[in-house]
Amino acid sequence: MTDFSANSGLPRGLGTWLGMGNRAYKLMVAIGSLVTTIVLTIGKLIIGVLSGSLALVADALQGLIDIIVTGVTVVVVNLSDRGSDPGWTCGREKLEAFAALAEALLLAIIAVCIWHLAGLKLVHGTPPIQIEPWYLGAAAFAAAADFIRHLIVKRAGQATGSMALEANAAHFLTDSLGTVLVTLGLIGAWYGLPVFDTLAAIGVAGLLSTTAFRVGRRALNMLLDRIDPALSLAVLDAVETLPDVARVRTLRIRRLPEHHTVDLTVEARLSDLQDLARIEADLQHRIEAVLGKTDLCASLRPV
Repeated sequence: MTDFSANSGLPRGLGTWLGMGNRAYKLMVAIGSLVTTIVLTIGKLIIGVLSGSLALVADALQGLIDIIVTGVTVVVVNLSDRGSDPGWTCGREKLEAFAALAEALLLAIIAVCIWHLAGLKLVHGTPPIQIEPWYLGAAAFAAAADFIRHLIVKRAGQATGSMALEANAAHFLTDSLGTVLVTLGLIGAWYGLPVFDTLAAIGVAGLLSTTAFRVGRRALNMLLDRIDPALSLAVLDAVETLPDVARVRTLRIRRLPEHHTVDLTVEARLSDLQDLARIEADLQHRIEAVLGKTDLCASLRPV
């Protein structure tokens, strides 16, 4: 029977310490991340406009998209943890994969725009940039803030199995590394080499492209129910080596943010109902040894 109850598991770390469930913990982290994104983006945009730095404006541009993406994440983590019901018998967890895929597409679009603008500046020359010492301090502070935010959101994503939060964490690490490049570009421009700012913008575009590819590939794999073939073979081997299993007829594995689901049909050597319960327990144990937390739906047919 399908369990229509809400997810009430407690995440590790801060969420458990505060006595929160997964949903409240993820919402707290997502909302905190949204507020931080707004503050950092406004700061980067102001300094970028004042200085004329393409790299800093590019960094702020992706920050504007961050606001949209993080806002969507707040909505998605609120919806995805509502559990199963008659209309969503498999739950809403794949909504997080859709959010991660949307984030990857937006990152890719921003990267293309930055590649284009940086290419134009390399061809037509980079105009002088006005640098004030406090610009460098502000950029370094933003890099540190993005890195700390990355650690907090990544821990929450891993503790709750949230793909949307893990995608945000990867994005925020890119933000931090990108802002480090921006700071180096500003230092180069301060010493009379404005082309360093353009090169920093190219570095930011490269980081965005890499993150978009990694996040997008993982989201697509989940949406298309693709998993590592080696993992499938390991599960098959674990099942086939069980002495009571004669033949595996069907094995389907789906990866969800917090666990795997496995549909299994086997021909087994059964003599009574006690054998049935024992074999099902053995199958659950062996499969979870390979996949971790698993929702197993097993059909045992007598040989």
